[in-house]
Amino acid sequence: MPWAQKTPRYGVLLGVLLILVVVAPILPAAARGPWIEFFFDLVLLSGAYSAAWDTKHRWPFVALTVATLAARWTEIFAGHISFSFGSIVITIVWMTYAIVLIVAALFTMRRVDTDSIFGAIIAYLLAAVAFAFLFELVELSQPGSFSGLPVGGTQREMGNAMLYFSFVCLTTMGYGDIVPVSALARPLSVLEGVFGILYLAVMIARLVGLHIVSRENPDG
Repeated sequence: MPWAQKTPRYGVLLGVLLILVVVAPILPAAARGPWIEFFFDLVLLSGAYSAAWDTKHRWPFVALTVATLAARWTEIFAGHISFSFGSIVITIVWMTYAIVLIVAALFTMRRVDTDSIFGAIIAYLLAAVAFAFLFELVELSQPGSFSGLPVGGTQREMGNAMLYFSFVCLTTMGYGDIVPVSALARPLSVLEGVFGILYLAVMIARLVGLHIVSRENPDG
């Protein structure tokens, strides 16, 4: 169908991710939790289509998406710490799988287009969110692993703080208001910073190289 060819495959997923990262945390506190979960569920659903729908990974990824949604909603209704751990772990697995699928698709593309640029941005944003969940898992299992977190805050507020800290690490800005102090939190923070630098270097080189080749061989 013509409209399907013109619509960027990753467009919806990128839009929802940007809303989740930028808009959801600044919503009023009373409405923040439900809205964040709503947008996160949209990320999962749109990701199931964008990352794997036309690949051999379609059904395994759809099954993982359904399991992730079930785990997250079970945590919401049960409200027990054990369900929080399970929900975070399966969410990290989902994001890692999505990043691998998107990056693999980018390295099989032969031309730079809107979709490839969107995909590169999405993988970068998903990595930040995945590390945020990983940091949250570390803090839940070893309280005090990070200094500067909201004192007496809810798990949702801690999640927002970890997302902010994750982007600080990924972009290597290093503000220092939240600091990793445990033996596990420190290397994970360094790992994210290294990943962020290498990802940008490799992905920009890939996209620029494809653009040069496509200009030199427009019919190739």
